[in-house]
Amino acid sequence: MNRNGNLVREPFEEILKSRIEITGIQYIKDILSSLSSVICILNDRNQVVFSNDTMLEKYNLDLEEHVLGVRPGEIFNCVNAVNDTGGCGTTEKCEYCGAKTAFDQAWKQSKKVVRECKITSQKDQETFQLDLEITATPIEFEKKYLIVSIEDITERKRKALLERIFFHDVLNIAGGLSGILELMPVLSDDKKEKYLEIASSLTEQIIDEIQGQQQMMKAELGELQPHFAPIKIDRLLNKLTDQVRFHVVAHEKHTEVVNQTTDREIVTDQTLLTRVLVNMVKNAMEAIPSGASIVLKAKDRGDSVRFSVFNNTYMAHDVQMQIFQRSYSTKGHNRGIGTYSMKLLGERYLRGVVGFSSTEAKGTTFYIDLPDTPQGF
Repeated sequence: MNRNGNLVREPFEEILKSRIEITGIQYIKDILSSLSSVICILNDRNQVVFSNDTMLEKYNLDLEEHVLGVRPGEIFNCVNAVNDTGGCGTTEKCEYCGAKTAFDQAWKQSKKVVRECKITSQKDQETFQLDLEITATPIEFEKKYLIVSIEDITERKRKALLERIFFHDVLNIAGGLSGILELMPVLSDDKKEKYLEIASSLTEQIIDEIQGQQQMMKAELGELQPHFAPIKIDRLLNKLTDQVRFHVVAHEKHTEVVNQTTDREIVTDQTLLTRVLVNMVKNAMEAIPSGASIVLKAKDRGDSVRFSVFNNTYMAHDVQMQIFQRSYSTKGHNRGIGTYSMKLLGERYLRGVVGFSSTEAKGTTFYIDLPDTPQGF
């Protein structure tokens, strides 16, 4: 099929013919090779038929082994490119990919298209996020091709997102704390105790946000060192509910705690696990209306424990397809790292499995499965 279908690949002999055609146009070859940007040329099946030296050198690629005939997502080890449907560009999740959108629109409109692309890349059992800016420009020699420029904007996007969310959240909490302190002089003695408790909680949240920012920076750089120790699950759940009950998203909302582990202990990093679960709770709280409840549960699974947070709302299908990508959110410009951090901290550092289910009939549940004792402890 052609580029609008399942992208059946051209034989390698045809790829080589296209490469010979392009490299035979000396000025095109010289121009592209002189650029410091990563450049490749795609055929109408979105397979690479030419790349400049910058691409090969930057990503340590061999032209014939790693580049010719493959598609961009496969070069960057996109997790969605490993499939039984034909590779990069052929899965349901690929329909939400900025690179595929750029390619499709450039082919269809016969003009330059620029799109940002988020890739979850996996190499040597390590998973990390890439943010790329893709520029696709149609060009015609004997056949039609796309010249594709790829700019890695990962660090810029990561830094901007973390800073934006950090300042947004801290300012919100500090605003709430300021409001309470202004009320204190006019409160009766019986109300002051409760409001001091809220003020203390908000202060702790500000400290927690600062520590969370530091943890995420270290986590993304691979510098975070988890500290594993035995913890009591019932104490963890009680502490967690105390921590979130005065949070702004918990106002007039309720948390039901269900502990099905019967005085169980697990070995984990309590600080990191608490951060994962707080993000799950906040995510669920933001999804429900005032007066509604969520369910925080711990369930015995033999040699592991499942921590889960349920709310009775449903996530649209397109949201589910993109849910663990950094900076993707349905909650506005200043959101988009909660679910991503669940995955990053829960899997890379706590050695668990993070996932979710969401249906109209059963609502939405996020969970993390943790072994009783992490491997190698």
